[in-house]
Amino acid sequence: AYANANTRLNLVNTDDSGNVIDPSFQNKVYASAQRSRASFESTANGIASLGLNASSAFKNQDELIAFVESINKQFVIGGTEAGAAAGAMVQLTQAMGSGALRGDELNSVLEAAPSIARNIEKYMGWAEGSIKKYAEKGMVSAGVVKNSLLSMAEETNAKFQSMPMTVSQAMTMMESIVQH
Repeated sequence: AYANANTRLNLVNTDDSGNVIDPSFQNKVYASAQRSRASFESTANGIASLGLNASSAFKNQDELIAFVESINKQFVIGGTEAGAAAGAMVQLTQAMGSGALRGDELNSVLEAAPSIARNIEKYMGWAEGSIKKYAEKGMVSAGVVKNSLLSMAEETNAKFQSMPMTVSQAMTMMESIVQH
């Protein structure tokens, strides 16, 4: 699984000529996973999926890493279990790749991390609980999702820092240390 995650990261970290874009990319992904108490594997897979399927939504790799880190932190804030977080990440990746968050993808994100939806509503100035109405109209674009999560990073970080580390999160971080 670790080798697969690294291989997928390498696909995102090479240009069309096969040249490495950022030699420190894997270390940046690892640091992001540690900061968000997520596994390296799940963080790498999220970054790789978004990088392969929705690269045009991000201006560079650092923005992509920051986006996934923010999502990981939202999962911690929401108390989302690993399985539900993985499913929501898949749905979010598909939404970002298609250009908009709506339907089943939105429902998955609402179940796993309702705070992501609240951040989008707050960023857009929409009433709380109204995101489905806007999503039906295609107004929750990949750009809106990305910009809302990145613009709320400071608030997300403050909430995240107030959350006590769980034993499970500590074990996940230790596993990532061993793998890295």
